[in-house]
Amino acid sequence: MCTSFVKKTDDNCYIAMNFDNNGMKYRINTTKKDWLIVYVEMGKMKYPSFGIHKSGIFFNNLLVNACEKGKYRRGKGVVHSTKFLTEIIDNKICVDTLKQYLENIEIVNVPNFSTHNMICDIQSNVWIIEPGRGNIYSSLKSNEFQVMTNFSLVDATKNKETNYCKRFNNVNKLLSELVNMNVQKTFEILRVAKQSEGEWITEISMVFDKTNETVYYCENQNFENIKEFVFQ
Repeated sequence: MCTSFVKKTDDNCYIAMNFDNNGMKYRINTTKKDWLIVYVEMGKMKYPSFGIHKSGIFFNNLLVNACEKGKYRRGKGVVHSTKFLTEIIDNKICVDTLKQYLENIEIVNVPNFSTHNMICDIQSNVWIIEPGRGNIYSSLKSNEFQVMTNFSLVDATKNKETNYCKRFNNVNKLLSELVNMNVQKTFEILRVAKQSEGEWITEISMVFDKTNETVYYCENQNFENIKEFVFQ
């Protein structure tokens, strides 16, 4: 599965992502102006899994348990998640006006998949969008954060659950205790949340430093070999 979080500080914002994969082909794409995007390939199709814009816009598309109401369907005012993310990438949807968009459009899943999305806007506010379940908006203030893994945050909030998955609990605890956030400490949290055994293995760990407009990442859990991508 995957883990992502956004942490806002007094003078910066750190966006982090562990991309956990079960053998699907993927590629890191930087051909879209001001974007770094990771696509997964399934047959002849490619799907955006997560991406970061130099302005601080972030999206991801993580697996979550199925919800009948969120299953793929066509209809007026209905958009599937891949089209939704693609239109963010192509600047057809302005993330800073996402509230108005979501009031008029219902997001559903693509056929045979159930996912949810974390969207971060330029001001470092965060949306959790869960097809069929609903949305959560977090207007982050300094030293606040939002974490997402692979269980429904909407359901957990409605049911007042506290027994979250281990990765979520570990990241939440570390972010709650952390003082003086920086890129190195952000990678240390990703290292704690990585998966090294089982079907899903962490293949990319990424940190975006908004102030420096730089993406730092490593592949195959090689945290000693951090690469940099600086937006032009």
